[in-house]
Amino acid sequence: MKSLEDILIELLHKHECVVVPAFGGFIAKQKSAYVDFELGLIHPPFREIGFNIQLQSNDGLLVNQFAAQYQLDYTASLDAVGQQVTIWNEVLRQGKQLSIPKIGNFKKDLEGNIQFEQDRSFNLLMSAYGLELVGFIPAKPLVSEGEKAVKNNRQLWKYAAAAAIAIPIAFYSIWIPVKTPALESGMFSYQDFNPFKTQNENTYTETQIDLPRIEHVSIETTYTDAYELHVNPVVAQNEPTITLIEPHVMYCIAGCFSSEENANRLVQKLEGLGFNCSILHEGSLYKVSLGHGFSEESVDSILNKANSLNIQTWILK
Repeated sequence: MKSLEDILIELLHKHECVVVPAFGGFIAKQKSAYVDFELGLIHPPFREIGFNIQLQSNDGLLVNQFAAQYQLDYTASLDAVGQQVTIWNEVLRQGKQLSIPKIGNFKKDLEGNIQFEQDRSFNLLMSAYGLELVGFIPAKPLVSEGEKAVKNNRQLWKYAAAAAIAIPIAFYSIWIPVKTPALESGMFSYQDFNPFKTQNENTYTETQIDLPRIEHVSIETTYTDAYELHVNPVVAQNEPTITLIEPHVMYCIAGCFSSEENANRLVQKLEGLGFNCSILHEGSLYKVSLGHGFSEESVDSILNKANSLNIQTWILK
């Protein structure tokens, strides 16, 4: 006797929609043959099976076929089909995979939805009976003579460019240390890279030089004399006096605090606005400076930026 699965397969051979009461509906449609160029396979035409859980209303097709197979009345056949569907639903409820031979596999995903995957090892299309997968080797694209010539020319140009770079490097790596004094002297000249330049040998001529006679100083300077000159230096009468002028620093002050912690808090806030702040500690006060300069013109840019941000400042001279 045929099982419910066998009867379901027979109906899918002939009908485009078969509903299993309280389970779902199977939808069958024919697909044409196609070529998989990546895997090198030709697939024959087949009958694609889809599953829709929303189609649960009994259309009588499966129950009547089951009743005819087992010589049952409609009610008994419906009960027998319902018992088998209950088993299927229990397998899915437990989170296991339900496999119906020659049809496909059912399994619930993380969201509780039933996912169906058709069994591709069996073809339900009767007209494609006996047709198997055909493997093939993709033919190589034909290359014309002109394309071959262009490709060969490109390769020749690559080799020529590599040779044009490698040959001078190899030549000068031998020429420079052997034929030039560049490595000994540590100095390079563009003439060292000219292989046609002749190197002249250095010639030396002996010449007598008359040096003036060195006069011996009879007066010796003692340590005491040197100390006296250091302590009481002799000042020339008409020697000009040099006065050192120390630059006067001007600070742009944004706040004055008796607490260093408060001053540091303001510095962090102002540095976040792009100022180069510093803290001046004078007595018991901590003054926060936005910047400094040696003239009023040098601090104008700091004042303008502070005024644009509504920061009240004053100049500490």
